[in-house]
Amino acid sequence: RFFWPKHSSPAHGCRCNRGLEGVRGDGEEALLPHPLGMFLCCCPPQASGAIVERLEEDFSAPFYVSYDPLVRNVTYVSDVEGQWEYFCNFVDHSKGLSFIVPSEPHLRRDADLLELVLEDGWHFVYGGDACDKGSGTLRFLEALVTLKRRVPDRVHLLLGNGDINRLCWAHELNSADLGAPKEVNVPLWTVVGPFEFDPQDFDGRREELAHLEGKFPHEINDKDVMKSYMEGLKPGGWLREYLQVAQLCVMLGETLFVDGQVVALAQDEEAVARSAEEKEQADLEMEDWCTRLNAWARSRLDDLDAKPAWEKLLDQIPKRRPAASGGGG
Repeated sequence: RFFWPKHSSPAHGCRCNRGLEGVRGDGEEALLPHPLGMFLCCCPPQASGAIVERLEEDFSAPFYVSYDPLVRNVTYVSDVEGQWEYFCNFVDHSKGLSFIVPSEPHLRRDADLLELVLEDGWHFVYGGDACDKGSGTLRFLEALVTLKRRVPDRVHLLLGNGDINRLCWAHELNSADLGAPKEVNVPLWTVVGPFEFDPQDFDGRREELAHLEGKFPHEINDKDVMKSYMEGLKPGGWLREYLQVAQLCVMLGETLFVDGQVVALAQDEEAVARSAEEKEQADLEMEDWCTRLNAWARSRLDDLDAKPAWEKLLDQIPKRRPAASGGGG
């Protein structure tokens, strides 16, 4: 989504005629004007200022505010959801982003064929929801994370609800879940709770594993698929790496990028306790709000390291009991 928030500082109010290249929900490209100014990045080259110092005190998880005088154009796409061919089509039409090695989407399975290049003077924003509805999640995550590592100050990855939902494994599982029975009568991915999957998601991962390993889908069993999901969240896994470098919101000039929408004055305890004047002031401090939101998200993601018990779940994955053969009674 694109938003143009109101800034508190006149210094950020210039209206330079810059290009914002994006793809909307209907698949159409968009070229939108946006100003030059402040932007937030999780990996900038420097950090300073009162906002950072205050966040270190409040959250013990500093986040950074940086300024890039060279920002000119932004290429943007969102909600790929593991649909690899869709993303490759976007790259083919993007003016700022391209693959280093030309190839057909179905052939892009090795690291050298997944490598992207971002043109000088361009920023790339991915608007969130990277995972699971298509059969290209692993390749897509690898391509984005690799690009982010190479160009950290001009690549901005957002956390979508689909990405964050995978953290349910770390937050909702407890010691009782670790003692799950070894055999169940239903497919694991239809169980309500942290393990829940849409069958399309589960089968899409099976297809991708088969594609990457040069096998037929029926040669990839349920445990192989679950192992892939688990390993993605472990240190070094592509989903884990994406979560570590992504953020909830990004500002480029006066353009705010988030997944979904911004709800004004959410009714949490802190918001209810504020006076009308305090609420008005909070509405003006957009950079501060973004920085605090991203720092809060980072502190929540740190729970992955604080709750390592979920990593033992692979050995506890229930086996599907084979269907009983037909016959008498």
